[in-house]
Amino acid sequence: LSRLESGEIMTSRDLAKVLDALADLGSNDARRYGAFVDKRWLHVEQPDFWNPDAGIIEQAEDALCSVQAFVHDREPPWPLRRQLERQKTALLDAAGYLHDLTHQIAFIGDIGVGKSTALSFLYGLLLDVKPGARLTERVLLEAGGGRTTVCEVYIRSGPEFSLAVQPMPDSEVRELVADLCAAKWLQAGGKDTDGRDTVGVGQELERAIRNMAELTVRREKGSDGKRTRRDLLRELTRSCKSEEELRARVLDAMHLHHRTKRDLHYDTGSGKAPMTWLADVFRSVNNGRVRDMSLPRRIDLFVPGFVGGPDDLKISVIDTKGVDDVAIREDLDERLRDVRTALVLCTQFNDAPGQTVRIILDHMRETFGDIFSKDKASVLVLPRSGEAMSMKDDAGESPVDDAEGYELKEDQIRRTASGDDDYLANMPIRFFNVETDDPDKIRSAVSAQVLGVRRIVAERAQNLCVAIEDLIENHEVQAANAAVEEVANRLRRFLHSNRTLAARKKDAYVEALKTVDQVRYAATLWASARRNGQYSGLSIGHQTGIGAAQAGLSRSRNWFVGIRMQLKTLKADPELAPARTTLEEIEAGVGASRAEFVEALHTAGIEVYRESLKQDSDLWMKCAAEWGQGPGFTDRVHDHLQQWFEEHSDLRDKLETLTCVLWEEKVIKPLMRLVEEQSSDALEPNPETRGGELPTPARTA
Repeated sequence: LSRLESGEIMTSRDLAKVLDALADLGSNDARRYGAFVDKRWLHVEQPDFWNPDAGIIEQAEDALCSVQAFVHDREPPWPLRRQLERQKTALLDAAGYLHDLTHQIAFIGDIGVGKSTALSFLYGLLLDVKPGARLTERVLLEAGGGRTTVCEVYIRSGPEFSLAVQPMPDSEVRELVADLCAAKWLQAGGKDTDGRDTVGVGQELERAIRNMAELTVRREKGSDGKRTRRDLLRELTRSCKSEEELRARVLDAMHLHHRTKRDLHYDTGSGKAPMTWLADVFRSVNNGRVRDMSLPRRIDLFVPGFVGGPDDLKISVIDTKGVDDVAIREDLDERLRDVRTALVLCTQFNDAPGQTVRIILDHMRETFGDIFSKDKASVLVLPRSGEAMSMKDDAGESPVDDAEGYELKEDQIRRTASGDDDYLANMPIRFFNVETDDPDKIRSAVSAQVLGVRRIVAERAQNLCVAIEDLIENHEVQAANAAVEEVANRLRRFLHSNRTLAARKKDAYVEALKTVDQVRYAATLWASARRNGQYSGLSIGHQTGIGAAQAGLSRSRNWFVGIRMQLKTLKADPELAPARTTLEEIEAGVGASRAEFVEALHTAGIEVYRESLKQDSDLWMKCAAEWGQGPGFTDRVHDHLQQWFEEHSDLRDKLETLTCVLWEEKVIKPLMRLVEEQSSDALEPNPETRGGELPTPARTA
């Protein structure tokens, strides 16, 4: 053991002696580890010994070795080889997913909802402060009334207390400065409002830009002893002769070319406790007060010993930028789509589930259908003291304690679900009052979401291993061959009768126009128009992609219901029992085809419209120029965009053609190829057989 601790290289014989000794002392792990290191890994990268799914990954490796040996020794006919290759690819994907131990838990919610504070209390990210300090003073993350965090913040374990920044590109910083300067110039001219809203960048971004340029609002004491407010940016605006001059002077004051620093590390000489130091530097970076750091696109906080979930996984917790306007921002949509991210949708108690949570869940249902598992997301309601006790049951009675108040609120939330297909009907709903409730219970439940997502992939891998084993063992069973042939014939008839995608009911751009109508702040739409529709807070092209995916899912819903009913009928037929594995694999393949079709449509909807939207400067000049023309800015921009979409019917037709192509390529052809392989294999003579006998390989999707 001393040789191990000193780093001395040991031979395999030395290691075996140590492991044998530990095993004799009763260590089952040592015995298993010895077998683990001796195993040869030919197809799958060797996992970490402590990987919770190491056994399944090893099972996948064994199954892939069996496939290789079977194909080499038996030289099966090409339909069977293709089936094995298909299963091999799926198994490699599943094993690769399980091999990776990194996952994220993303907290999403409106600005000011309290998610940063809740996250800090859940994961013990608390500061050592004097008794009686406010909640916002006790947490690592900067918290307040909202509009505090400029970007996503990742919290993860690290070897030391430190902070790392992924900066915004200088071009993006310049665009934000341009927006701020344009807003200040309009304000100086009295054209900053349409009667409902003002333009500019978010408060958190304006605060950071002002600090970087040293153009803050100062409070100074005059000769009379009274404090006065001095706005240095307003003074600079008044001294400039044009908006361009103002923008140039602000950018010059920011010294972007000097802002090259990317990380900060705890200095024991700072005189501060490590967590307090990290909180202070985070606030400085978040507010643009670190002279040699640019505006962050993402901030990583490293906390030694941080545990975001099960010890055997590497989990980062993400505090997303609060939803201020458009709920399905591009960065949040990326979180929704990421198969390694579990979602915690935060909402206040009184208005739970809240508009933003409702929009996100509706978006997931309409865009993804049942592609995601039930463990993907949960709702976290954040009550304040006294709110739970203010609930009333149907008889008008008050709850006896907070727990009963939570039950009444959950029942109220469930009633808002529109049906069984509504995610809210079956989604976990949890409550957490940071002042009174136990964080361990909520933290464990959230961690279980990650384990649940992994469990689905693990079960898929196990099913594939069983299917491969069944295929190899029964490749000469005539009964299975006949059963699978009957399955192929019935599915072939279904596909021939139901090959065409249902007619389009609405255009993809309708979702973009709907989002424009729902924009809470006209400033968001103004900023998007200034960037030719490509703004992080509102991307028109991204919204057309969402619309294309939703339309495709809607058009194909009845088709997928039909084929699943067909498969269910086939599985219930006792005469087709030998083909059950085949049917289960086909069923899994149908689900995968649906996911690929929807994802491909999302990309297609973006790509078909993106360049045409981006290059039409006249459209966006007209949209931006509507600001300052009086109330109704959003309506006027909506009309310009609707007219543009209607005039570009060629793009709509191009997307429709591409939709039909993707339907054929992603859904119909894979299934049609499968059933054609079944029949061609059954009809073609096998040169190795005698007397005209038909070949008898098992056929598994």
